[in-house]
Amino acid sequence: MRDFHRRHLLRAGAAGAAALCAPSLLLAQGAPLKIGSVLARQGPFALQGEAATLGIKIALEQAGHKALGRPVELVAYDEPNPLGAQQNMQKLIQEDKVCCVIGGSNSATGLALASTGAQAKVPTIISAALAREITGKNCSPYVFRVNAPPQVYARLLARQLLPIGKKWYFLVGAYAYGQEAYQMLKGELVAAGGTDAGMDAAAVGTTDFSSIILKIRQARPDVIVLGIAGTDLTSFLKQYDEFGLRGKIPLASLTVGDEELWAQSNPTGTMGKFWHFGNTANSAQEKSLDAAVRKATGHPASQSTAQGWVATRMLLAAIEKEKSAEPAAIVRGLESVRPDGVPGYFRAWDHQFITPLVMSQVREKITDKYDVLDIVGKPMSPAEVDAMFGTKQESQCAMGSA
Repeated sequence: MRDFHRRHLLRAGAAGAAALCAPSLLLAQGAPLKIGSVLARQGPFALQGEAATLGIKIALEQAGHKALGRPVELVAYDEPNPLGAQQNMQKLIQEDKVCCVIGGSNSATGLALASTGAQAKVPTIISAALAREITGKNCSPYVFRVNAPPQVYARLLARQLLPIGKKWYFLVGAYAYGQEAYQMLKGELVAAGGTDAGMDAAAVGTTDFSSIILKIRQARPDVIVLGIAGTDLTSFLKQYDEFGLRGKIPLASLTVGDEELWAQSNPTGTMGKFWHFGNTANSAQEKSLDAAVRKATGHPASQSTAQGWVATRMLLAAIEKEKSAEPAAIVRGLESVRPDGVPGYFRAWDHQFITPLVMSQVREKITDKYDVLDIVGKPMSPAEVDAMFGTKQESQCAMGSA
């Protein structure tokens, strides 16, 4: 009975959101078009959530806070944990009557938001979560994802690490992202004839990695490969330096947030990134985003900021293209829009954002805490980018229509 009641509320909320967002009613009522966000304000991903929110706000400001000639209002809530994120999204749908939700700072909350959006039939753009299920077996016509899944980063990172050595030690999170990171990275290693020198899984919020670092040092791997995120990654990098291992055993991370690097006094490693402010291939619009962030904060734009900006630019372009903020229209628009300067597009058959990722290397000598990375590896062609993200035949996504 409780599940039935919850489903009824979600359906009712989705219907109310669709009605409020219909252009005719907007014109009649003069009501703003409401966009919701559920991003971290506390916990291990708070800095990333704050940065993504800034990206959303900058995109709205660049659009004059308007779509379809009507005011656009951002309604923002926290994602303290998966249940809290789900409850706040339901509030956005049922009470605030938003037309779309942007959020998901990590895989746990991203999966919860994606499930809620799919059930309520409210367009949902997951900005940062990497869990492959989001655009894989759990894909939905109403769910889109900006960041790349672990297997894409794993393929990219393996290109850099295998020439260094084929004996890897893994430290991953004891949660969805970490386990997927381990599976994907080990798969690349085994396929190349390499050796798994060991694996440790750390819980969210781990602050003391000393025992794991001692095990790693004893194992003498060619490379240490990380699949942890947020403050967990920050803590590990700090302790790795304190143990005097910087530059002695090469270190790599499946992906990294700029906030995690900026918190370090002496970081190290080879790291995958969704986006980097120093990429010479950035468009004029991406450079404008970076300039706006520097003006507002005094530091460059982070990849989290770029993810929020991309999600919002794509959403506003979809609404304008379809001349409607009705859910099915937003879905159609997101599947086809190509806004100027946005570095990618949503693939129609699984709603994965396709973009050339960045492989980066921390500089040996760091003089600016905000500018610590060099981009490594040659740029990929569009065909290479498509191949990196995989084919429809490789995917578990079987998505119907909105």
